[in-house]
Amino acid sequence: MNINVMKKDILTLLVFGALGFVALLPSTTHAAACIFTKDLQEGSIGDDVKCLQQYLNANGHVIAATGPGSVGKETGEFKTLTKAALIKWQTANGIKPATGFFGPLSRAKYRVAVGEATGPSTPTTPSLPSTTGTTISNADVAKLVAEITRLKAELAKAKANQTDSNSKDDSDVKDRLGEVLDLIDDAKDAIDDLDDPDLISDAEDSLDDARNDFDDAVRAFLDEDYSDAEDFLDDAENNADDALDIAGASSDESDAEDRIDEVDDRINDVEDEIQQADDDGEATGDSEDILDEAKDVLDDAQAAFDDEEYDDALDLADEADDLLDDAIDAIGDSGSDAEDALDDAWDDFDDAWDDVNNAIDDGDDVGDAEDILDEAEDLLDDAADAIDDGDDNDAEDLIDEALDLIDDALGEL
Repeated sequence: MNINVMKKDILTLLVFGALGFVALLPSTTHAAACIFTKDLQEGSIGDDVKCLQQYLNANGHVIAATGPGSVGKETGEFKTLTKAALIKWQTANGIKPATGFFGPLSRAKYRVAVGEATGPSTPTTPSLPSTTGTTISNADVAKLVAEITRLKAELAKAKANQTDSNSKDDSDVKDRLGEVLDLIDDAKDAIDDLDDPDLISDAEDSLDDARNDFDDAVRAFLDEDYSDAEDFLDDAENNADDALDIAGASSDESDAEDRIDEVDDRINDVEDEIQQADDDGEATGDSEDILDEAKDVLDDAQAAFDDEEYDDALDLADEADDLLDDAIDAIGDSGSDAEDALDDAWDDFDDAWDDVNNAIDDGDDVGDAEDILDEAEDLLDDAADAIDDGDDNDAEDLIDEALDLIDDALGEL
């Protein structure tokens, strides 16, 4: 039998009349035409329940022999008789547990059962009852049912994609819209400062691409497709960066990255300079301490960069660079007040020994003075160890004690 319905009418059936078309088919047709899009259980009501009832009645799991629920008198109401028939069908098809709940497992088994139904046990699908004075062949019915199933699957996929895109926080996208728009404005300002026509042309091409991407991002955002909006914003940001690079400018991100790299290279140079000074016998203690501080500040700058706090990263990199200047200036400094006091104490100690040696030459008794100076020497050595450990306060106390002993030794002469 030839189909007498125009293609346009078929499309209308597919898009707007799928469920109604299915409902028109006799009970035996529902073995291949039921479309289930949700879970069914006791208490459910609707055409999909009625379709399930017709399928069960047509395939040996009769809901009722007579009256409501029997063949031709399906009600569309999921009650105890429907549940009992469904449990029988689930048991026969190996669905465990067979609870009478028509969920994903049952729907999957139903689709397999319908798709594999062949042979004489499968009822022949009758022609569609006429609704417009025309008829459709059984083959065309099968094609329509397959197309309906495909369209439903595409719809489910589209809904799933929409759910995924909505998972992003719209506030995050709002923030990025503002950031990328500022970047586009920066690129425009940079291009306005150009004089070279060729550079202007190339930069404007990238800027136009950035604006188009930004417009697409706004449309996606208004459609609540936040995932696509993020993708368009990525493209817009890249194109705006290209425009800035062409214009000889750079984004805050590029500025911060370049500055951090520059200071990092300088740290290596200053480290070499301090090492050379140390090898030459110059005092480098303070320089090394300041250098360590500069390294810590640059680490903070890198952390700020990683957190996309580019202004902070720039400021910290500048601070690290200033510390490197201080480190170089500190080369040759004698160090702390304690170190200066220790140097002076050693000078007094040496002078005291000169006096002791002169007394010995004069034949004086200097035994007590020598013992006292030995004690003073031990204290000065302890003070030097305290300075090395960074304990200047203890060092100064030890130096004071040593100076007192030096005075005592001179008093014995």
